[in-house]
Amino acid sequence: MNPFAYARPKDARDAMALSAAPNIRYIAGGTNILDLMKIAVETPEVLVDINALPLSGIEVADGAVRVGALVRMSDLAEHPVVRESLPLVAIALEQSASPQLRNMASIGGNLLQRTRCPYFRDVATACNNWFQEADVTP
Repeated sequence: MNPFAYARPKDARDAMALSAAPNIRYIAGGTNILDLMKIAVETPEVLVDINALPLSGIEVADGAVRVGALVRMSDLAEHPVVRESLPLVAIALEQSASPQLRNMASIGGNLLQRTRCPYFRDVATACNNWFQEADVTP
């Protein structure tokens, strides 16, 4: 794994200020990015831990459930309103990862993670090269 700097901003303004740095990645649970860093698919120079930001709430109002990006998969699956009103969401979350991963993985990170297909995670495969050449983050 390549060396990297670590930052833990206290608020959204500080987190956004760090976005100007080249080759950064925001992390919450970090379960996906760390795997990718170990195999050199991702090589960020800076990891920005956003866990201190106020994005971990689950709000229920007017028949809707609003989920913060930092909500852990296990917390959403165990939420009483989700279990009662959205049981398929709870079941899908419970079946999508091990208990250890569900306790660490954030909803936002889970939605934004790279695909787990082996050919896509292989840096020697052409489908990965366009991200590096175009300076685009998947």
